[in-house]
Amino acid sequence: MARPKVARTKRGERTRNHILGVTRKLLAQPGFRGVTLDQIAEETGTAKSSILWHFGTKEHLLLEVLDGIMRELETSYRQSYPDSLPLAKKMQLFIKDYVHMMEQYPELGTVFFGMLFDAKLISTIRDRIKEMYREYREMIVHHLADSGVPATEHLAAAVAAMFDGVFIQWYLDPQG
Repeated sequence: MARPKVARTKRGERTRNHILGVTRKLLAQPGFRGVTLDQIAEETGTAKSSILWHFGTKEHLLLEVLDGIMRELETSYRQSYPDSLPLAKKMQLFIKDYVHMMEQYPELGTVFFGMLFDAKLISTIRDRIKEMYREYREMIVHHLADSGVPATEHLAAAVAAMFDGVFIQWYLDPQG
């Protein structure tokens, strides 16, 4: 399957962003598994064919939504935590922001992990998820190195695993 087409006009970009925003809101509601392209089309006032033109598949659309949230979290991290802040404080604040993101979009992690472990998932989606994790680990290495920690890919993978574990723990017991 080819990568989704990119909007070529300002109007196309506005439509694409509108579809992403509405999809994100729909996914944050309970029962996200029932979200369909038809529902997204109805909520956005956009033809289903337009959604497919912009994203290729529903899975690509979902992945774009998840990718956008992770990029927002990274941007927030870069803006909120100066390099001079001790690493322990950065991690504490990052976990707080991560939990806030999970509270704001409670079903998105479930969508992500559901897609990741779906045996029928097309290889382009699985490859993009792997790429997202590589980028995530690179970001972690960068932030650790900026804090004076001898950072390695393995350490970054362990930190990423910790955040995946935080999500699973929060998902199973939000109050705990």
